[in-house]
Amino acid sequence: MAELEARVEGTDAGSEPVDGRDGKEGVSVSRPPIAQMNVRDVKELIAGAQPVPGDSLWAELGSDPRKGVRELCDRLLRERAAVAWERGHRAAMRRAEETAWATGATLVAGVDEVGRGPLAGPVTAAAVVLPRDLAIGGIEDSKKLTPERREELYGEITRDAVAYCVASVSEKVIDEINILRATQRAMREAVAGLGDPPDHVLVDGDEVPNLGFEQTAIHGGDETSTAIAAASIVAKVTRDRFMIQLDSRYPGYGFARHKGYGTPEHLGALTRLGPCEIHRRSFRTVLDAGGGYSELYLGFRNELLAAETADVLEQIAAKIAREKGGLVPFELSKLRGLYKRCYVRTKAGLAAR
Repeated sequence: MAELEARVEGTDAGSEPVDGRDGKEGVSVSRPPIAQMNVRDVKELIAGAQPVPGDSLWAELGSDPRKGVRELCDRLLRERAAVAWERGHRAAMRRAEETAWATGATLVAGVDEVGRGPLAGPVTAAAVVLPRDLAIGGIEDSKKLTPERREELYGEITRDAVAYCVASVSEKVIDEINILRATQRAMREAVAGLGDPPDHVLVDGDEVPNLGFEQTAIHGGDETSTAIAAASIVAKVTRDRFMIQLDSRYPGYGFARHKGYGTPEHLGALTRLGPCEIHRRSFRTVLDAGGGYSELYLGFRNELLAAETADVLEQIAAKIAREKGGLVPFELSKLRGLYKRCYVRTKAGLAAR
């Protein structure tokens, strides 16, 4: 809240001179005591010269018996508290960046992801480098913002950021390498795509293996770091827009509304329609909705697990290659991984399970 621009100087025949600009430097204006002013005039006075607790104008307001004036005092106190909280919150949210700057880092990126939990669609990560003299207010964890506010902040962040990059990993790759590795891949690609390499990266959650840059992992980083929160907003808006586009390509599932998350609406559609191309087949809910693993997959799986030698494994692998047309990509990927593990087992001389 602004400092008091008009100060009570004294009394003079029922009026008090008040220092104020009144449009000109050094020009004094006068006003009657607060007790002699109606509530509307008091509000107009305060609108141009908001008092600070402890000064003489505040003392007059605080001693006034009228309900309207007391309510005005209460509102001013709430506004001052809100401004103080916002100032402290902003400072706290930038502390991790300031720590990195203090060590000599110039470009400090925040990276976050969205889409680990949905049953369909990609996982998306964003990396954002914000300017030190950041003028954007209200950057918070994307989950705490309305869609409309996220869109507004997305525009401000992408306009004013020093650099930003978004990367997505598809549901097919998620099925092949699992959601954790897919998330880490998206984060690595987002950071690598920033253009100028960052000096330090603030990561939401755990450290990202093979990131290639000095990093600090911050659990709950989207709630405690402005850079990470900005990345969460950019990633969320980007992924939501993509899922809205997919809604028209795969009607009936409601992707525009739930963005692929396992809402009752989505689960009901899965039961009625079964999985579509963008569903994550490796997720148990989707797998069950699609009738589970195929008999062909289960047969090959049992054969691989029972193989005693590398030669037998090679014969099974050849058979899988001939009949892979009967397997969905997710099943084929799982059999490849199982083959590798069984091959290591046989080479080590361990018994089949």
